[in-house]
Amino acid sequence: MADSVIHRKGQIHDASCRLFRERGFHGTSIREIADAVGLLGGSLYAHVESKDDLLWEIVDGAADRFFAGICPIVEADLGSLQKLRAAMIAHVEVIAGDRDAAAVYSVEWRHLSPARLEKFKARRDEYERAFRELVRQAMRDRYLTIDDEATATRFILSALNWTFTWYRPDGPMGPEDVGRMLSDYVLEGLKRRTA
Repeated sequence: MADSVIHRKGQIHDASCRLFRERGFHGTSIREIADAVGLLGGSLYAHVESKDDLLWEIVDGAADRFFAGICPIVEADLGSLQKLRAAMIAHVEVIAGDRDAAAVYSVEWRHLSPARLEKFKARRDEYERAFRELVRQAMRDRYLTIDDEATATRFILSALNWTFTWYRPDGPMGPEDVGRMLSDYVLEGLKRRTA
C-alpha cells in the first residue's frame, strides 16, 4: 500500500509540474491536476493539502537538487576554474533532469504564499552566494576578467536557467554535453585575456 501511495504522489507531482509549466500556477485548477492523474477532484485532497503545497513541494524539491549538485563541488579538491565549470554543468544537469520542475522553480515561484516566498528567496540567495564564491575564486586566480562577481554570477545563472525552454532529452546532446557547451560559451566571454 505504501508503494501505491508513493507512486500516486509521484504522479501528482509530475502532473502538477507539467500543468503549472504549461498553464501557470493560477491557470491550473485542482480539478485539472486530479483529471491528469485519473482522480476525482475531491479525491486529490487525500494526497495533498492544497495547490499551494504542491507549488512549494516542487520549488523546494528543485532547490534541494540544485544544492545537492553544487555542495560536493564546493568541497572538492579542484582548481577554481574547474569548480566553476563543474558547478555550471551540475546546474544544467538538474534542469535537464526535470525540465517541468525547473520551469516552475524559475517562473512560478512568485505565487508562493508570503511565508514560503521568504523561505524560497533565502534558499535561492544561499545558492547564489555559493555560486558567487566560485566566481570570486576564479577572479582571484585571475581566470576571469570581471569587476563585479555578483553581476557575473547572475549572468551565468540566467544563461543556464533558461535551458528548460530549449533542451530536449531526445536531442543530439545529453545534459552534461549541454552543460559543457554552455560553460565554454560563458567562460570564454568572461575569461582574462592577455596581450
